[in-house]
Amino acid sequence: MREIDRLVAYDERQRMVPRDRERLVAVVESVRAQAPADHATLRAFGVGLLVLGEYGEAIHHLFRALDLADSVRRRIAASINLADAHRYSGDAATAESLCREALALARQEAPELTGFALQHLGKTLAELGRVREARHTLEEALALRMSEGDPELVARSRAALRLLDTHGPRMGR
Repeated sequence: MREIDRLVAYDERQRMVPRDRERLVAVVESVRAQAPADHATLRAFGVGLLVLGEYGEAIHHLFRALDLADSVRRRIAASINLADAHRYSGDAATAESLCREALALARQEAPELTGFALQHLGKTLAELGRVREARHTLEEALALRMSEGDPELVARSRAALRLLDTHGPRMGR
């Protein structure tokens, strides 16, 4: 389901958006017709639905993907995607809970995913209006990402901090 990944971009608010909406719709409909049942396909399908704004259905399929996660990495990734679906739909409180669970699991069992979980928690906290806590969380994500040396992830963390400076609690709106 790498094709769905290639069809997702990020907007100025650091939210996932379709790179090619028409193609993404076609891919999502093709997957829907196959009635996905495995973790990887359900997760990709859920992300595609999320990006298309079909939040209820995205939440349903991402929850199924989370239920089928057979590794810590898969559990964390599906939790973060599920959190994003809740956050994008306006339920930042549920998103925060999912992000905190993913962060605790990452810190304990998959430290390489800690920056990923922190980044999403920070964006969620910003949307909840908890700007100081969001800044601290995003700065921690940036520090981890800088130590890991991935320029793309460093750029995303810096962009989230700039967005926080510019928009504060209106960051995701």
